[in-house]
Amino acid sequence: MKKENDSRINASYLPLKEFCILFLILAAFSGFHMWIYQALEQSGLMETNTQHAINVLMAYVIISAVLVTASIGFVRYRTWTLPVKRLSEAARNIAKGDLSVRVAPLRKDGKKDFVEVLFDDFNAMTKELEFVNTNLQNLVNERTEKVVKLKNAILKTMSNLVEFRDNITGGHIERTQNGVKLLLDEIYKQGLFKETVSSWDKSLILQSVQLHDVGKIAISDQILKKPGPLTKEEYEEMKTHAAFGLKIIERIEVDSGESDLLNHAKIFASTHHERWDGAGYPNGLRGDEIPLQGRIMAIADVYDALISERPYKKAFSHEEAVKIISEGKGTQFDPVLVDLFVKINKLFEGNSL
Repeated sequence: MKKENDSRINASYLPLKEFCILFLILAAFSGFHMWIYQALEQSGLMETNTQHAINVLMAYVIISAVLVTASIGFVRYRTWTLPVKRLSEAARNIAKGDLSVRVAPLRKDGKKDFVEVLFDDFNAMTKELEFVNTNLQNLVNERTEKVVKLKNAILKTMSNLVEFRDNITGGHIERTQNGVKLLLDEIYKQGLFKETVSSWDKSLILQSVQLHDVGKIAISDQILKKPGPLTKEEYEEMKTHAAFGLKIIERIEVDSGESDLLNHAKIFASTHHERWDGAGYPNGLRGDEIPLQGRIMAIADVYDALISERPYKKAFSHEEAVKIISEGKGTQFDPVLVDLFVKINKLFEGNSL
C-alpha cells in the first residue's frame, strides 16, 4: 500500500529533529570528554595523579549522564507523554458526554509536526461527533414527537369511533377526561394516595382515559342507539362493554408492545363501573380492591351521565348531580374522592357542555 505524506506537516518539525538534537548533544559531550582526557594527559596528571584524573572523568560522566537523561526525558515528554495525556483527558471528557472538548496545540508558532496533526484530526473528529450528536438528537426528538402525535391521533380516533356509534353521548370523552384531570390535580394538591400516584405519569393517565368506553364497539346498535330505557337483558349485554374493553386493550397491548399507557387504559375500561359497596360490575370489586383509576373515573363518568340529556331522561342540573354523587358516598363511590369532588365541584360546573 502506497504511503501518502500529509501536506499539513512541516517536515523540519518532525520528531526526528528532536532526536537529531539529542544526537548532537551526545556527540558534543563525547568530544568534550575527549578534550578533557587529552588535557589531563598533556598536563601529566594522568601519570602523576591517576586517581584524581579518574575522579574528574567520573564527575563529567555523571553530569553528562544526567544531562542526557534529562534530554531524553524532554524528548519523550514532548513526543509521547504530553500528547497522550492531553488526548486521554479529552477522551475521558468525551466519554462523559462533553463533545465540545478540544485538544489545545503544543506549539505556539502554528507550525505542525505529527503530534499537532494528530491533535487537529482528533479535534475534527470530535467536532463531527458533536455535529452528528446534535442533529441525531434533533432527529430523535422529531421522530418521537411524530410518534406521540400518531399515538394520540389513534387514541382520539378510537374514542371518536365509540362516540359516533353512541351518538347520544357526544363530547363524553373530553368531559370525562377533564373531570379526571380536575380530581387528579386536587389529589396531588392535597397529597392524597401518595404511594399510588407518585409513580403516575399524568399525561399518560389523561390519554388513557379516552379508551375507558372502547368496549362499546362490541355492543350492538340496537342496544347502543335505543331511544329509551334498556330491558334487563339489554342492560346485562350493555354491562359487558367493560370486559370487552379490557380484551380490546389487551389485544392492542400485545400487538403494539405499548405498556404504560395501556396499563392505565385497561384499568379505566374494566373498573369504572365497579362500586365501593361491591355491587358494581364486571367483577364486583369492593372498596380499596377497586384501583384508584377506576374510583376516580366512576365519579367523572357518572357526573357527565347525570348532566347529559338522554332520550329516556332529562339532563340534571349541576347542583342535582353533585347531590346525587354526594348521596353515593360510601356506597357507589370512594368516600375520600366524594369529599374531594364536593370541594371542587364548581370546577366541574365549568366543565359542562
